[in-house]
This record gives sequence, C-alpha cells and structure tokens, in this order.
Amino acid sequence: MTQVEAMFERYGPKYRLYVTITVLLGLVALGMSITIVNVATPYIKGAFGMSASQVQWLSTGFLAATTVTLLISPWLMSAFGQRKTYVGLLLVFIAASLLGGWSEGMGMVIAARVIQGAMTGVIRPVALEALFMVYPPEKRGLATAIYAMSLGLPLTLASVVGGFLVHDFNWRYVFFIVLPICVVAILMGLVFLPDREETGPKPKLDWIGATVLFVSIFALLAALANGQRWTWSSASILWLEAIALIGTVFFIWWEPRQERPILDLDIFKTREFLAGSIVLFLFGGAFYGVMYLLPQFMDSILAYSPVTSGILFTPSTLVLAVLVPLVGRLNDKLPPHWISVPALLVAAYATWRFAQADWSTSFFSLTVSMSLVATAIAAVPPPTLSRSIAALPPRLIGYGSGAINFALQLGGAFGTVLLVALLDRRTALHSAQLTHQGLTPGNPIAMEAIRQYGEIAARTGTSEVYQQAAGQVLLSRVDATWATIYAYQDGFLVVAVGLAIVTVPSYLLSRWGLARERQARAENAAQPQGT
Repeated sequence: MTQVEAMFERYGPKYRLYVTITVLLGLVALGMSITIVNVATPYIKGAFGMSASQVQWLSTGFLAATTVTLLISPWLMSAFGQRKTYVGLLLVFIAASLLGGWSEGMGMVIAARVIQGAMTGVIRPVALEALFMVYPPEKRGLATAIYAMSLGLPLTLASVVGGFLVHDFNWRYVFFIVLPICVVAILMGLVFLPDREETGPKPKLDWIGATVLFVSIFALLAALANGQRWTWSSASILWLEAIALIGTVFFIWWEPRQERPILDLDIFKTREFLAGSIVLFLFGGAFYGVMYLLPQFMDSILAYSPVTSGILFTPSTLVLAVLVPLVGRLNDKLPPHWISVPALLVAAYATWRFAQADWSTSFFSLTVSMSLVATAIAAVPPPTLSRSIAALPPRLIGYGSGAINFALQLGGAFGTVLLVALLDRRTALHSAQLTHQGLTPGNPIAMEAIRQYGEIAARTGTSEVYQQAAGQVLLSRVDATWATIYAYQDGFLVVAVGLAIVTVPSYLLSRWGLARERQARAENAAQPQGT
C-alpha cells in the first residue's frame, strides 16, 4: 500500500480536499510574489536610488530563476519526496521574503527576488503532481482547472493587495504579507503530503545542464532588457547574446547524453505536447505582458493611485473564481478547442480594446477589458495542460509536467522583457515623429498649438517675451505624453495579435488529441477479448 492509499484509508474522500487546500495555499502565496512587488517597484527604486537598468533585475532575476527551477523540481521530488520538497521550498521562500523586507541595499533586494523566483518555480510541478496523485483520470480536467486558477488568481489578487499595502503602509510589507499563508501551508504539508516512496539511493542532478540553462536564459533576458539602453550593437549586448547562443547549443547537445537529464528532449517528439508547449509559451508571454503593461499604463498615463489600480483587478479576480470550477467540469466533457479558442478570441478582443486606450479612457472600460482577459486565464491553461501531458508516454510524464510549466514561465519571461524593450523603442520613435518632425514652422497645427499654449502661459503671469518658448515647452510635454501613450497602444496591439495567433496551435492540440483518443478506442475495440 502506498502512502497516498494509506492516507485515503485514514481520512476518506476528504483527503483529496485536504491535499487540494494544501497545495493551493502554497501556490497562491508564491504566485502573489510574482506581481505584488511590481506595485512596489517605484518605491523600492526610490528607497535605494536604483537606476532603470538596475530595477530591471528585480523582474529579470526572478523570471530567470523561476524558469530554470521548474525543471529541477522533478529531481527534488524524486530525491527527497513531495513532503520535504514542499516544506523545504516554503521555508527557503520565507527566508527570502524576510531578506527582501529587511533589505538595506539594492543587492539584498535583488538577491531576495532571485531566491523567491527559484522557489516559485519549484512549487508548480510539486503542486501539479500532488493534485494528479489524488484526482482520478476522469477528474484530471478539474485538477488542472484548479491548478490553472492558482496561476492566474494570485497575479490579479496581488495587484489588489499590493496597492493597499504600498498606499497605507510601506513597500516592505509586500514581502511579508504572504508569510502567514506559507506557515499554514507548511503545517498542512507536513500532515497531508507523502514522503519519499523510493528506498534506493537519491538520483544525481544534472548540475551542468541546470547551470548552463540558467546562464543562457539569464544572458538572453538581460540582452533583451538592456538592448535599447546599451544599444543593440554594443559589446556588452553582443557578449550576452553569444553566451545565450553557445549555452543553448551546448544544452541541446548535452541533455540527450545524460542518464537523468533535467529536460528529456524526447517529449517534444509528441506533437500534442509540442503544440501545447507553443500554446502556453505564447499565452504566457501575452498574459504576463498584459499584467506588466496595464499597471504601468495606469500609473504613468492615468496617474491612478496604487489602491485604484488594485481595485481595477478585483472584478477579474471574481471572474476567475467563478469560471475556473465551470471550466474544470466542462474540460472533462467537451473538446478542448470549444473552450480555449473562443476564450482566446475574447482575450484578443479585450487586449485590442486596451490598444485603443489613452488618457481619457474610463476606469469602467479598463475594468471590463481586464475581466474579459480573465476568461482566457481561466479557460486556456486547463485543457492545454491536461491534453499535453496526457499525450506523453508514461516514462515522460514527469518531465512533461515540469517542461509544460517551463514553457508557460519562459513565455512570460520573454514576453515581459520584449515588451519593455518595445516600449522604450516605440516611445523614442513616436517622440521623434511628434516633436522633431511635427514641431516645425511649416506645420500650422503645431504652430496653432504653440500659440494656444502660449496664451495659457500668459494667464499664469509669464512674460510676453517668454510666452512662445513656454508654449513650445508645454507642447513638447504633451507630445512626450502622447508618444508614451502610442507606445503602450503598440504594446497592447502586439499582445492582441499574439493571442489571436495562439488559436492555431490550440486548435491543432485539440484535434490531434481527439484523433489519438479515437485511434486508441479503435485499437482497444479491435483487440480480442481475453478469456
């Protein structure tokens, strides 16, 4: 009798609920750490006098660490068991949160974010395996829906909670707020999660592969994040790109030659898994992109307070809470593309609405758009996860659960960093077009605007000698604001196009999965009945 069977015998059917609550607590606590610090970033920047390039490491380091440790998590569970892995990662996360909250300098807070990111990556495969362990195959759709809710809900919830914390308390509280949840999760994990079943020696970890992958991802993210500021042809950027390329080639060469690789590349020979990985990579980039762009837009263009920005995400949080259980039930009954493709099109439309936003867009309009985006958060990951992993042969399922999460997180990392670079580039381009090309004596509209702004300056007591110069300054500031607005609109439009593109691999994943099921049923029917 396995430990899980023994616990079912001890606690009865409620054991499934106990495990679900246990892993959800950890997922919500660590998931909130992804975006809750984003709300506090301007305050952290001011507290330590960080430059824009230094602030970027708060997210770049976190995302790189999260992405790589997703692949290490299966080894940790094999070596130490679910219980020790789950409890250990939460203890390390608590220590990192205390380090971040008590930071006295830039290095400490960046180190805290990297460690937080590493533990956030470890917990996801642990949680998914724990859920699959207690949910039978016919209820795996509900299990993946619960898991998907724990990916999206904390991100929106963190924006709400973080807004209140930085407004009414201090930025340091964003590191402390989830610690009580972590403590409860540790206590429940000690009781309800199984220990290591194997009695043999612990498997070896592919440290070389893990290190090379981390360095490669970190180098590429750093190059993309800083290319606009350092110039793309600078020696630093070229070195980072070379490190990323060489590391990736070495990793692809190295992994198949290992007895226990951190990523078995054979999983990508299954076309359903490959399609699912593409879906979650692109969807991760789009979703994390919206979660980056929207708060920045509300802060820099609409001048919303952190509390107001947080309130805007409240309806989308409620949408997730309502839709996820519904999607979980439908996921086991309907073809996946009936759920995911309409949700992706709705999200693409909602993001297109964001691409029309400017400084006159209402709070209600943004709230509606974000709520529509939440439908995709609830409806896309569950069927994608379940179909992708179910298509793998049994020996690769352990690798698949880590790799599919890796694809989602990697897409989020690259999506966020690419949008940062896009904003910098498009802002500079639009600024040049508006100010340097549009503000000329031959442009009657610009000249009339300068005259009107000069009249405004005159009403404030500006001398007649300086009124035209004051008008030019005011017009330049307005042009700079509009350049930023246009850059955000470009960013949202790119995300909308990306969501529309995701419908193609999402549809293929569903059709290929259904074809595989039909083939399996036909083969089973053709087999002679045993006596």
